[in-house]
Amino acid sequence: MGRSLSLKTLLLLLVAGPLLLLMLVESAVSYLISMQSTKLLFDRWLLNSVHSMSKEVHVERDRLQFTADRSFLEVFEWDELDEVYFQVATPDGEIIAGTEELALPPPGTLESGPLFRDLRLDGKNVRAVSLFTQADNGLAAVVTIAETLVRRQTMTADLLRDVLISKALLLVAVLLLIATAFDRGLNPLIRLGRAIGQRSPRDLTLIDVGQVPTEVRGLVENSNQLLSRIDTAISAREQFIGNIAHQIRTPLAGMKLQAQLAQDETDPEKVQVALLQISHAADHMAHVNSQLMKLARAEAAFGRGLRTERVDLNEVVEHCCADNAQLAHERGIHLVMRLPEQKLFLDGEFTLLAEMVRNLVENAVKYGSENGHVWVELTETLDGISLVVEDDGPGISQDDWPQIFDRFFRPVDSSGDGCGLGLAIVREIALAHGASVQIQDRMVGSGARFVVHFN
Repeated sequence: MGRSLSLKTLLLLLVAGPLLLLMLVESAVSYLISMQSTKLLFDRWLLNSVHSMSKEVHVERDRLQFTADRSFLEVFEWDELDEVYFQVATPDGEIIAGTEELALPPPGTLESGPLFRDLRLDGKNVRAVSLFTQADNGLAAVVTIAETLVRRQTMTADLLRDVLISKALLLVAVLLLIATAFDRGLNPLIRLGRAIGQRSPRDLTLIDVGQVPTEVRGLVENSNQLLSRIDTAISAREQFIGNIAHQIRTPLAGMKLQAQLAQDETDPEKVQVALLQISHAADHMAHVNSQLMKLARAEAAFGRGLRTERVDLNEVVEHCCADNAQLAHERGIHLVMRLPEQKLFLDGEFTLLAEMVRNLVENAVKYGSENGHVWVELTETLDGISLVVEDDGPGISQDDWPQIFDRFFRPVDSSGDGCGLGLAIVREIALAHGASVQIQDRMVGSGARFVVHFN
């Protein structure tokens, strides 16, 4: 991937675009105004010229005559760039003097005053003005002067060039001033970036927002929240590693002790007891390892997203209850399933959902009262699907509710050989599926009630 633009460059580009467009529009307007002014200037020269030439039309022997001498005409031919044409004619079209190829104005168009026209003459574009004039005895004449457009076009091009150069220089000057202002405005961000870059990787102290511009204060505050979460996550990881070490160290110490006793013991029965204790410790370590792997899979699913499929929740509940049927039978527990007649489906991972339900049902069967009841109910609600697992055992003290889903947490009065990861796995799988899980009071009697709600 290519390097991204700096904030300063991006801001300059965002400002330069509208400025360039604005200056182009302003240049176009200035050019049009200048072009119109140039046109009016040259048209006024043509008009003055045609008025001067009309004064040279006289009547001699009852005929119109153009009496201008050569020196008079040279005044109109001084320009080296443009060619000047003139024509003196009667309203009927009789040419008295000048260029015959000049077209007469249409009849009646000179009654309101001089008429300006754009014509083609000898393959060239010309600008012409015609004037109706009357001689001494009332005879009328039409005087026309035309010139080519070279000087007009040259002056217009010069004006356009000057306008573009001046606007370009102005744009560069404005952008330099804006860049300088951006440098000053971005200095706090640059200092902030340097301060963060110079930090130790272990330095997770919050960033001081006092010297930060208002526009980026929200970003810094969010960064502080992220730093706090990272700090919390690191602390939780360290505690997690410590708990794992404790969970492994205790059975390992017991296994080592029992192994030493077995080595020193000569009584076969006592050796058998020691070996049995070693086997139990190994089973516990295997259980802890299995739970850790399940927790890791659940956390990975929450981080990477689910490999979703269409899951039949009725089937999931039936499988999990079947898996715990033998344990329920051994403890004399009546395991009751309450499933809707119509199957309920959810987009998720079958394996993870089955692990979540299995943990809840297994906990209820394992820690519920002997000869008691465990209910597993799946229902469709107005805003989703609810899974309820409850038992009529001794329940869980409300003092332990805030920590009940924490890793390695076990209530003080908890029995059995669990490692405190089952409900943590349940929570991670629920979060990965966008669901919530909570512990509630039973409506009737004692016991524990867990509710998972899928939105």
